[in-house]
Amino acid sequence: MMNRKEDFKAELIEWKRREIPELEKRSVELPLKSSNIVSLCGCRRSGKTFLLFQTIKTLSLSRDDLIYINFESERLRNLDARDLQDFLIAVKEVFSPQDKIYLFLDEIQSVRDWDKWVRRIYDTGGYYIFITGSTSRLLPREIATSLRGRTINFTIFPFSFREFLCARNYEPDMEILQYTDEKGKILKLLREYLRHGSFPEVIMKDNEFEKKKLLSSYFDAILYRDVVERFRVKDTALLESFIRYTVNNFATYFSISKTERFLKSTGIRCSKKTLANFLNYFQQAFFLFPIEIYSYKVKDRLQYPKKIYLVDTGLINELVPKFSENYGRFMENVVAIELMRREQEIYYWKDPLGKEVDFVIKEGLRVKELIQVCYDIGDEKTEKREVSSLIKAMKEFELNEGLIITGDYEGGEEVNGRKIIYTPLWKWLLNKEIRQCRI
Repeated sequence: MMNRKEDFKAELIEWKRREIPELEKRSVELPLKSSNIVSLCGCRRSGKTFLLFQTIKTLSLSRDDLIYINFESERLRNLDARDLQDFLIAVKEVFSPQDKIYLFLDEIQSVRDWDKWVRRIYDTGGYYIFITGSTSRLLPREIATSLRGRTINFTIFPFSFREFLCARNYEPDMEILQYTDEKGKILKLLREYLRHGSFPEVIMKDNEFEKKKLLSSYFDAILYRDVVERFRVKDTALLESFIRYTVNNFATYFSISKTERFLKSTGIRCSKKTLANFLNYFQQAFFLFPIEIYSYKVKDRLQYPKKIYLVDTGLINELVPKFSENYGRFMENVVAIELMRREQEIYYWKDPLGKEVDFVIKEGLRVKELIQVCYDIGDEKTEKREVSSLIKAMKEFELNEGLIITGDYEGGEEVNGRKIIYTPLWKWLLNKEIRQCRI
């Protein structure tokens, strides 16, 4: 076993001298004295580290009691759990804690068998432990057995629309917004939110070129560090072809079989098993989220195509630069991510005749809400299609009210004794108090 103490000491000394940057406050607040390990997971660059820093600032303790380390530092490559004993030795040499230590372990998944070590130091009772990772392996349903029941988990997404507006120093007044020229400002900001996404650092860049450069670097990091390196993918050309095709089909029906046929038609050799693995890898990296058809039959949920949504619309626009042509699909993607942020269990619905509803919201054993997303409800054929599908689903699930999220139209109507509510996207995004997902 290689001695890594000096590497850890160098990192810790840098941390002790480091000034914490000014931060945009997130809507989520982490528990400060939890008896459990606090776990943050989410896509790379979604703001997990800044949320740790926000927590550190809130504590206002001596730096000797606040220890932060980023395991993705170039000094700390190829670590496993046995090396972390050297980390604790380095901590004792660099810091002089006066109380129970707050330990912030960033991107912990980079350390092999990290969970065994975290369990061991957790059992000593000498630390408040916070961990982050860019992998779904930190979610409760997948976390190692040794840590189950010992973690409280937060899934961190890029900025919500409210957080985005706050970062842009814009505070909407909902009472006057829809009746004044202020609505023009909110629609312009919404368009920017849809086009460039809501990664914290991207939001703060002033020009489009810088935003695009950052988004491109994020995609490369997710592709190569979170997928190629982590899962040891050898055929990177196939992987990139797969993900670009998948992104091109965001917010539409997606199947492995169809993807295989398309790739083979372009001369690319592949198998369904390999493509299914690729989809799983990107899902584990929080890059994309497949949702299933709503059905009581497991067979239907497995066999029917899924709909794919990306963690951030800026990444979509970077990989598939057709924003104006796909505005409605960008809206749908934002709604999907917002529903996940609001901790909703979501599906889509489709009947044998082709009528479909974008989102079925399930609570327990029942369906509690149906949502359509439609940019231009002014088109008569579009309105008829969206409303008739919604009414059909409302009858099936015995609901008296359905929601259509629009580009900017607001209103309501009664159809066959059931109420249809039309709400602009900006208003729907702002109307409910939003927070990051806690599981």
